[in-house]
Amino acid sequence: MKKTRYIIFFLLGLLLVGVSCNKRRTYAEILKDETKAIDKFISQNKLTILENFPANSVFKSNEFYRDPATGVYYNIIELGDTTSANKVKIGEEVYVRFSGLRYFTSSNDSTEYSNNDPIRSPFPESVIYRGPVTVSNRSLYSATTPGWAVPLTRVGHAGKVKMIVPFNMGSQSDQQSYSTTYYDNIQYRFESQ
Repeated sequence: MKKTRYIIFFLLGLLLVGVSCNKRRTYAEILKDETKAIDKFISQNKLTILENFPANSVFKSNEFYRDPATGVYYNIIELGDTTSANKVKIGEEVYVRFSGLRYFTSSNDSTEYSNNDPIRSPFPESVIYRGPVTVSNRSLYSATTPGWAVPLTRVGHAGKVKMIVPFNMGSQSDQQSYSTTYYDNIQYRFESQ
């Protein structure tokens, strides 16, 4: 009986030691890791981060602007139709097609994802434009990826951008898994067009 008690206490002790060693990362550590991953991505791809948005809205292929309100980095590939009649309006549905989606904070996933193939992805993703995006109002875009809406004040119908989207501006899945994403090409189509 004494031996059994010692064995039980020994096993409970091992269990407690095992559980206490399973340390989770803090949110601050996750943010720090994300910053390192983004900096590494920028360095490896020889990207230039602009402090000011270009006055003429023209970017070189390696230039990205970091939106100060959201932390989203983007490069305008094509402005699209930016006449006042073709600018996004509050409440308008914007259809999003993308290619070259990579989760670069995950070292195990080198796959690129796309919804540009009408056979595999017959329907585009969409976002209802609710106004300029900030970290505090991103919940207005909770049904989709809030980061997609960030460049909408700068591009028009048929505009195209490249983006680095921090996990807190990503989809609900990205936010839950702390996954930072890079999109090589995002194309916007406005519902009113």
